Amino acid sequence: MLKNQTHRLRAIEPGDVASLLIWENDASTWWLGTSIAPYSEAVMMKFASGDHDLYRDKQLRFMLDTKVNSDKGESWEVVGAVDLYEFDPRNLRAGVGIVIDESKRKQGHALVGLNLLSEYAFNHLGVHQLYAEVPTSHDPSVRLFEKAGYLTGEIRKNWVRKGSLWLDVNLMQKFSES
Repeated sequence: MLKNQTHRLRAIEPGDVASLLIWENDASTWWLGTSIAPYSEAVMMKFASGDHDLYRDKQLRFMLDTKVNSDKGESWEVVGAVDLYEFDPRNLRAGVGIVIDESKRKQGHALVGLNLLSEYAFNHLGVHQLYAEVPTSHDPSVRLFEKAGYLTGEIRKNWVRKGSLWLDVNLMQKFSES
């Protein structure tokens, strides 16, 4: 359920801290989330070493790996991370976030990661709805979520601030088929 022929989702491990620090401390993307300050290595190491419970924390992050074949055999390489956040166990919905390492973008990893996360959320957790708040002006992300089966439910006006600008977002939703 958390793996296909080319990719897998897995729990965060201490060896992932270097990648997480790069992604989380990229100030140019903070406007898309809730970060307003960088994370320290110590904080990130504690996060990577800690226990995570979706029902307690209302969020869960997975690392996204891709299979690499070489003369030494088969191995896995980290390409990104996917999140469930604002998990609502009463209404069986959760927000979705995704980050792909800049060097690995535009290679199909994000779509596979979203599909694996959807399969896990719908089939294992029994979630009814996944949603993402996608800036209307960010065409690659809108297309990604559409390819992953998300529909635009509404446009939220002036929803996120990027510097001195206020931007609209699409509330994009994907519903379980069961």
